[in-house]
Amino acid sequence: MSTVWISLASFLAIFCSALAGVALAQHLPEPHLSAETRTAVSVSMAVVGTLAALVLGLMITSASNSFKQRADAIDSLAINIVKLDRVLLRYGPQVHDIRVTLKAYAENKVSQLSNPLSAEGGDLQTLKELEAIEDQISNLTPTTERERQIVARALAITQAISEARWLLVEKTGIAVPPAFLILLIFWLALLFASFGLFAPKNATVIIVLLLCALAISGGVLIILELGTPTSGLIRVSVEPMRSAIAEIGSGL
Repeated sequence: MSTVWISLASFLAIFCSALAGVALAQHLPEPHLSAETRTAVSVSMAVVGTLAALVLGLMITSASNSFKQRADAIDSLAINIVKLDRVLLRYGPQVHDIRVTLKAYAENKVSQLSNPLSAEGGDLQTLKELEAIEDQISNLTPTTERERQIVARALAITQAISEARWLLVEKTGIAVPPAFLILLIFWLALLFASFGLFAPKNATVIIVLLLCALAISGGVLIILELGTPTSGLIRVSVEPMRSAIAEIGSGL
């Protein structure tokens, strides 16, 4: 199920619970709506509300950190690709083919990151290209100390590119267990049902409950979107990689 449908389902569950509370209040005997009852329910729901708020905050923070780590990995990958190209350029024209392969690797990586549907096959292809670049650099035969230093530096940068690549693989997103998400929505539905139970029965209250339910379901959407940065409405930008490709292309 897509993140939009999940957030919509959470909105319906929360808002309908509030409406159910409003409807239930009209059929309860007066003692069930007394000030003492209101106080007891409010205190109990305060615990549930605090727990739900803490969990929502932690989930948003975790999703945001995962999104940022993936964005940082893409930045690091783009920077190291440009650095490797500049190092190879200093070696001489004999590494032209390696630089062409490096540009092809960057283009395929952008295509893979931009199209999550082909991520699995594209990831294998880019891995082979990266290994081929490393093999080509290792097969160079430097004859001077300067060339040996360049080759060593190039291999070190290639290793950094490989590390950034594996970080991207590991940071594809965070998994939100369905049972955990259902439990969180249940807490929020209980909370809004208590709001509707004792709220005045007028249009202003209904609109406010509607807007609050929308706000919370928007928070759920943000969590799910940030937790899956390779797909959905919110994606990590690949512009640093495009800039790296343009930089390499200008020197070929």
